[in-house]
Amino acid sequence: MKNKGVSGMKSKFSCAGMLLLSLLCFGSGAALAQQASFQQLPTGASIDMAVPLFKSRVVIVDLPTGRVAVGNPDVADVVVVGPAQLYVLGKDIGTTNVMFWSRENRLIGAINVEVVHDLDGLKGKLHQLLPGEAIEVHSAQRSIVLSGQATSVTAADAAVRVAEAYLAQLQTAKKTKEFEQSTTAKSPAALGQVINLIEVGGSQQVMLEVKIAEIARTEIKRLNAQFNMIRKGVSGSFGGVNGGATFPQVVFPSQTLPGTVVNGVLVPGVTIPGGRQAILPGDAPWGPAINEFMPNAASIPESGLFGSFLNSNFIFNLAIDAAKENNLAKILAEPTLTTLTGREAKFLSGGEFPIPVPGQNGQTTVEFKQFGVGVTFLPVVLSDGRINLNVNVSVSDLVESTLVLTPVGSTQSFAVPRLVERSASGVVELADGQTMGLAGLLNDNLNEVVKKFPGLGSLPILGALFRSQQYQKGQTELVILVTPHLAKPVARGSVTLPTDKFKEPSDSDFYIWGRTEHP
Repeated sequence: MKNKGVSGMKSKFSCAGMLLLSLLCFGSGAALAQQASFQQLPTGASIDMAVPLFKSRVVIVDLPTGRVAVGNPDVADVVVVGPAQLYVLGKDIGTTNVMFWSRENRLIGAINVEVVHDLDGLKGKLHQLLPGEAIEVHSAQRSIVLSGQATSVTAADAAVRVAEAYLAQLQTAKKTKEFEQSTTAKSPAALGQVINLIEVGGSQQVMLEVKIAEIARTEIKRLNAQFNMIRKGVSGSFGGVNGGATFPQVVFPSQTLPGTVVNGVLVPGVTIPGGRQAILPGDAPWGPAINEFMPNAASIPESGLFGSFLNSNFIFNLAIDAAKENNLAKILAEPTLTTLTGREAKFLSGGEFPIPVPGQNGQTTVEFKQFGVGVTFLPVVLSDGRINLNVNVSVSDLVESTLVLTPVGSTQSFAVPRLVERSASGVVELADGQTMGLAGLLNDNLNEVVKKFPGLGSLPILGALFRSQQYQKGQTELVILVTPHLAKPVARGSVTLPTDKFKEPSDSDFYIWGRTEHP
């Protein structure tokens, strides 16, 4: 405990600062009590007093004060300014007690002092910046507690930021005062933090409706003519092909080499075009065997015509692949998901397919990639009831063609399906029930390929037999719409499930009428 008498008033004046000196200049103790907040202390009583940080209070006692003792001088400072008046100054956040004795050493009373934040200034600033918000402000040791109810998350966040700025300002002011009062600057104690207990009123659950509508049209026209012919004669042969062919090499057997003597008999050489003979080693190739002409296999995948002509010297084969296809694909997905404001929600309707990944020591691991209709969104409800949405929507499909992958250092091959994906992401701001197009796509592809026999393929009518042509056209239309709603829970009985109307078929429904459900 620290004792202070009336004789120590001059030293205390220097500690109280210029503010106390200006107050003393007003004159009598009655005028001082009118200018500052004061509290009455009956003789022999103990009272509680809350003093704002860096502000003061006046205590009026019944008997002239002779001696004062402060429990923690770093928290509060007390100065006797008159026989029956005491000046209490808050210096730091915390609690302490002050005891008073009369000039006859009689205990007058005690004050339990709690130095708190100056909440009046903060309350006024919040009322000025956020009118209509029922936000309460409290002081808890070195922290500020915000409670009550706000109309939106934006208003609650603004109140927290204002309180944090207020704390930072107090920290700077406290550091400045401690530096002025001491030749050695001390590091100030932290002023705590802002504790947010504000409840956000209204509907703060957001339900997002997403509509994904896609139409894909494909038109294919194909005319592919494949023919081969060969004409054999006494002196040679000739022919033509549309669709490719091979001419294998001639190989002589190694047992009987031409031009060698076997058992005293000369094996005659081989007569080649030109009338000369050649002696060739065993298994050696000799020219392309034109007589062994091998055309590639002709095929008709779906529809077409074919024919052939054959006599002793002439062969002609023809296969015409003619097709016309019209394909139509429709995708309509309407996922709906609900989450709290400020919380992310995800939705996926699809599956996963494996992808081989080469690892160390020739090992191969498998990873899975998702596909289907996926939605990820993060909603934030604003003060005026509008909804800020961060949305990411993706639509992916597996196509029939696959890729064959062989990882490095591995002898195994893996078939991986191809993936076609359409995705869109963005940030929009809508009111409850409004709809906005997040993305739109109009894609028109045209691919035309013509392969023809030089010269003959350009002939009218008959030229179709000497060329192959394919025409492919694709059109895709895609629209993604988003509609947010402020959601509230409903009674269980008002919810209709997709399975509510389903009834299992009876024996007569299933066996006689062929029904899979009871009508």
